[in-house]
Amino acid sequence: MEFYQPELNDDETIRQEIAKPGKQVMFLQADWCGDCKAIKPFVKDIKKSVTSAGINWFDADRDANLAIAQEQGLMGIPAFVLFEDGKQVDHIGNGERLNPQQVMDWLAQSV
Repeated sequence: MEFYQPELNDDETIRQEIAKPGKQVMFLQADWCGDCKAIKPFVKDIKKSVTSAGINWFDADRDANLAIAQEQGLMGIPAFVLFEDGKQVDHIGNGERLNPQQVMDWLAQSV
């Protein structure tokens, strides 16, 4: 099974993504994180579901984008974070292992 390869973004790019009008979903993870590795085989399908609904998707790395994680109060990974019009409105994941169904259920009720 092919693992999702998150795009590495700098903090300024992520801030620009968050600030866009409408809804955005950020996937926050780290390469060393076991729980992140466990869900990565399914993230491509989750991303496809999000983007096919017309919602912007972007990735963040917990270590490379530590300032963003701290600004948003997100220390646990993996996390999927919903922003709307520049504000965080919901997230799932706070350091616990997520399964694909949990993420899809969260998306269904949050977006």
